[in-house]
Amino acid sequence: MRERSFDRSLMYKLRLVAAYRDVVRSHVPFVFERYVERFGRCQQAAAQRLLPKWEAAGRGGAPIEVAFLLTVPGMWKVDYLFKAMLEDGRFHPYVVVCPYSVYKGFSAEEVEATLRRTEDFLAEKGYEYVVPRDEGGRWMDIKKSLGPDIVFFTTPYKDIPPQYFVYHFRDTLTCYVSYGFTSLNTLKVNFDLIFHNLVGMYLLETERHREMAVENARNGGANTVVTGYPGTEVFLREDYHPACNWKRQEKPKKRVIWAPHHTIDKTIELSTFLLHCDDMVELAQKYSDEIQWAFKPHQLLKFKLQQLWGMERTENYYRKWAEMENTQIEETSYVDLFLTSDAMIHDCGSFTTEYLFTHNPVMYLTHDAHFRERFNAFGLEAFECHYRGGGLEDIEAFLRDVVVGGNDPKRQQRMDFYDKYLKPIDGKMPSQMIIEAIEKKLKTKTKL
Repeated sequence: MRERSFDRSLMYKLRLVAAYRDVVRSHVPFVFERYVERFGRCQQAAAQRLLPKWEAAGRGGAPIEVAFLLTVPGMWKVDYLFKAMLEDGRFHPYVVVCPYSVYKGFSAEEVEATLRRTEDFLAEKGYEYVVPRDEGGRWMDIKKSLGPDIVFFTTPYKDIPPQYFVYHFRDTLTCYVSYGFTSLNTLKVNFDLIFHNLVGMYLLETERHREMAVENARNGGANTVVTGYPGTEVFLREDYHPACNWKRQEKPKKRVIWAPHHTIDKTIELSTFLLHCDDMVELAQKYSDEIQWAFKPHQLLKFKLQQLWGMERTENYYRKWAEMENTQIEETSYVDLFLTSDAMIHDCGSFTTEYLFTHNPVMYLTHDAHFRERFNAFGLEAFECHYRGGGLEDIEAFLRDVVVGGNDPKRQQRMDFYDKYLKPIDGKMPSQMIIEAIEKKLKTKTKL
């Protein structure tokens, strides 16, 4: 079957222009600067208006209403923050389920299936959530229907209806935690989208990330706060006991994750999926007596494969990973998967750092000679803790020598990186740091 073209970018851009009406404020410098300045003043005013309610909540009054916007389970990196707010008593956190993505031309069936997966994910956790659709299927304005005091975003992109984007919450305090540990040299995408310049509090992983925001954001990183990354807090907690959801095998085997990125459309040059998709199936079969596999694709990969391969071929490929005796598919949370694995092979930005919390060996797959250019300064240090795979021979050597054979010369390098960057800041967990940062924001008096 001939693969379909990905030439849909123009239609996507036209849809965004029509929906968000932001060509001028995004791209005309003096308009952008004035808009960001006014938006920032409104955010600070929103924070100061919340202070009396915050103080009253501390005395047993009505809590601060916090809405976490979520599209897909893989974007949920604030679990311990959500729990900390529940336990604090001064907050009433809940999740608002939003559709992904209404403008990219994905099938309506897959968008609905994703919504159901997100609902199932939240229901399993027992979290309060809202799907803000009316009886006619229209997506409602939560400012009017729910009236949150604080809105937490889990994505900075215009992949949701405009009523759920930061533009709509000028007079509501907004916060953002990245959906991944920022490692790539996509500095504008990570620090200087209009979203990053507008959000009231951009909560960052490390001091090195704050420096990159200061250097690259048009607002000079004025809204950034270093708190540590709540998405990896689970790896820091000694009281967490992961569930083992690997398929039962007749004898013990090494557990390897393959986590391919979604950028087969070459939006950024990361994905090696199309190079290795058949090879990985063959390796899973070849080493079936020694290794079991978890196929952990980025959640957007399936959308894009359906556009490139078509529905039938995509479903057949995913089904193969689900049905082989020593393989399985994991499409939701990956924390337990990481903590019960022995190694990982991937080409993802965030996982370049996140998997290092496990201290296990890990291979990064590359597809050309320019791979180092794709990482920022922080990410390059994380990348150097990986074994590098350029082709089938490299992957097989990693499996044979490092995973099965136990020869792991990069172990100490991974441990040194952990001590340098990943340990808690001042001994405090990121969730605690974020709550303290919010309190400080509310109490900061500025001239408006």
